[in-house]
Amino acid sequence: MATDPVHPEPTRKSGYRYQFTEKHHGGGTSEDARWAEDLSHADEFSVFDAADFHDVTDEGGRLYGVFRTQDGVLRDLGTWQQQIAGFPRQSEGSAWHGYPIWAVNHETPANRSGQQMRPAKAVFQRMQDAGLITKREKKRLLAGKHT
Repeated sequence: MATDPVHPEPTRKSGYRYQFTEKHHGGGTSEDARWAEDLSHADEFSVFDAADFHDVTDEGGRLYGVFRTQDGVLRDLGTWQQQIAGFPRQSEGSAWHGYPIWAVNHETPANRSGQQMRPAKAVFQRMQDAGLITKREKKRLLAGKHT
């Protein structure tokens, strides 16, 4: 069994390592969140790196990120049109991983939809303060709507 690859470089700020898990790239169940097939590993890592760089965290230490296209549009990160990714806090020295979490479309399984998947309001404010999202985008995302 092959191991999940780890990005060759750590994050700029904290030196975190990032692992690309097969579970979130189509190797898990139909209820597992999956990254969009056309999102490169480099782009996935950039979402994580920016989340760490801008300290977009919640009270539990999870990181959250978004990805803008070259045209400045927030792109869908996941197969259910999620525009925010979450990165669960890892123990010291362990590689992090992440997956798309919010906002989602009507095809999302029950275990991946609803308010339990929405980051805390403070996370959206941190994203806005860091310039990752606009005030308008924050309002739409908080409401579970696409930007």
